Amino acid sequence: MGAILGIAVSLIPLVLVLVVSDGMIQGITRRYIETKTYHIQAALPYNFTNAEAKAGIAALSQLHGVGAVYFERSGMGLAVAVDKSHAINIRSISSAFFKDKGTTEYLRVEAGADTPSGRGALVGTALASELSLKVGDPLTLVTTGRRSGVGGSLPYSPKLSFFRVAGIVGAGYRDLDALWVFIDEEKGGELLDSPSSSACFGVKVADPYSNSLGMRTEEIDARLASLYPERIEPFFVRTWPELEKSLFRSFGTTKSMLAFIMGLALIIAAVNLGSALSTFVIEHSLDIAIMRSFGASDASLRRIFAGAGLATGILGTALGLILGLILSCNVNTLIAALEWLVNIGASVAAALSGRQFIPVRLLDPGYYLDLIPVVVDYRQILAIGLASVALSVFVSLLPANKAVRIPVQEVIRKS
Repeated sequence: MGAILGIAVSLIPLVLVLVVSDGMIQGITRRYIETKTYHIQAALPYNFTNAEAKAGIAALSQLHGVGAVYFERSGMGLAVAVDKSHAINIRSISSAFFKDKGTTEYLRVEAGADTPSGRGALVGTALASELSLKVGDPLTLVTTGRRSGVGGSLPYSPKLSFFRVAGIVGAGYRDLDALWVFIDEEKGGELLDSPSSSACFGVKVADPYSNSLGMRTEEIDARLASLYPERIEPFFVRTWPELEKSLFRSFGTTKSMLAFIMGLALIIAAVNLGSALSTFVIEHSLDIAIMRSFGASDASLRRIFAGAGLATGILGTALGLILGLILSCNVNTLIAALEWLVNIGASVAAALSGRQFIPVRLLDPGYYLDLIPVVVDYRQILAIGLASVALSVFVSLLPANKAVRIPVQEVIRKS
């Protein structure tokens, strides 16, 4: 029973780590590809016009598997509100982008309008908090403009553009919400007209996780090359894993390290099983000697211990996986309950000490996701289960070999 519980307890955190890390990675990934990088992105010259873009959108929309195509201009700038300022990423996209199913799922409207228009801009929630902005407040955007009629080493100068906050939107991830200012297509052509800005076609496909994503990229590249043969050569078309390669590699490395640490706990539990069986051999040396004296073969003894390890591994693994999956599927409820308990303790401690009570957020939506998606990869769960059972059988063979080497005559004589 101790070995069974040991295996089960070691598997619970391993399952939790895998499910939670997969959920957070997918939650952040989906926010990026639906609201920032698109599924596929084709880089364009900064001076690509809206008129040129219409032909490209029409051509790409006809490709098989393509769900939507958007033309976007973007560039860095500075947002100034009264006495505060913050570096920003200015994005100019058509209003259709904000009606897209994927966009509306991950880019929530917290206040005001849901699309930018004219001098009305949408700002991210974290940026609005940083600059103390509300709907209707004035907002000055500082960008790089061309210095007309002036030569020399400084052909560019700061350009000030005046907007008002039409709406506040949030993707639920601070790294994104702290930078974004959305403006409409017409104003984007005026503000983002220097080489420091960029333009692209953002493509959304039916399944961004499909293995056919590379094929779609080749088709898009070929279609754009035939449509704009002299505009740019070659087109730089990349998929979302290529666009955010370093970010997603960081996520994968973190997940692997956590899984490795939890896997060590599973190995320790298996070693404990081997130790328990070794102790069993020592305590029942006489029984084993008598069995061998009555003709029990070495193979039969090994089968007995391997069967014990197999049964223990199966029971412990099944119990651990079931409990781990139950806890994983209710991880947000568990976090909320733990947060409630922590805040009760903190409030009591603050009242006793006379200090101000500051609520604790275990999952702060300002820096992480406000809700962890539950993503269960049953292939990983099955692999963990099989590895756990196999490891249990393997460690049981060591005491089995010890049992077959017991000197029968000596043990019986001493007894």
